[in-house]
Amino acid sequence: MVFSMTDETMKSFSWRAHPAKERLTHTTVALVIILAFAVLAYQAFGSPGWAGLSIVVLVLALNRFFFPSRYTIDEEGITANYPLRKVRMLWKDLRRFVHDRHGGYLSTRARASRLDAYQGMHILFDDQRDRIIESIDRFLARERHA
Repeated sequence: MVFSMTDETMKSFSWRAHPAKERLTHTTVALVIILAFAVLAYQAFGSPGWAGLSIVVLVLALNRFFFPSRYTIDEEGITANYPLRKVRMLWKDLRRFVHDRHGGYLSTRARASRLDAYQGMHILFDDQRDRIIESIDRFLARERHA
């Protein structure tokens, strides 16, 4: 976990989440499953190329688990730098924040919807869970009262 304060009032800060490094048991299970699929692909097609392709596809599908994501909260919104893309959401556009022990979901919709997977932002907390939740709640409350 990398945590950096950019000023004394916590108006802006960043953190990094890397689930594969933080949850080694899950990482081991995921790697065993990926290797099992590679072996199956090799046996089914008789080519190491298919085995390699299956490994690449599965690791890319799980990129947010295997590679670190970086998040930054500032006065205007939150930015997520995922391994394959960058997402920025402004506090004024956010209507809902739900979370569990590992991460949260920020949504532009006030109520849950089937479209949530396409219109929101999933964040991972790492070991700064309470501080991150407090900060997000504070910024969202400020927007509601503005």
